[in-house]
Amino acid sequence: MMRVALASAVAVVIATGSALAGPAATLSDVSGPVLVDSGKGFQKVSTATEVLPGSRVMVSKGGKAMLAYADGCEKSLAANSITTVVDSGACAQSSQVAAQTPVGLGLTPTMVIGGGVVIGGAAAIIIAASQDDDTPFIPVSQ
Repeated sequence: MMRVALASAVAVVIATGSALAGPAATLSDVSGPVLVDSGKGFQKVSTATEVLPGSRVMVSKGGKAMLAYADGCEKSLAANSITTVVDSGACAQSSQVAAQTPVGLGLTPTMVIGGGVVIGGAAAIIIAASQDDDTPFIPVSQ
């Protein structure tokens, strides 16, 4: 009976990756608005905190923090970012999931100018296609 219980426990550890999901990293040097979501919504943190694998760390405007992994890897978390905590190999991969979109539409000047060029070009094509060779051009302002 003891062998069956031990075999079951080993199977659970293999299936889940560990007997108890321990912290993957420690969040430290917390400054400004920093929040952690470990599956139950984002909670504000202001002191050093152990963070589980799969947790997301959101650093809002004016905030910063340091994420130190057990393998010695350290990630500096900048303002306006969301980072997913990985179980291992954090320094070998990019951990920034998404930068927060600034207030507004998040359009860059290049996007606005490019959109204007596309719309203007489409309007010119429509106007040119609708013109009859026999009909004189009449400016829109008249």
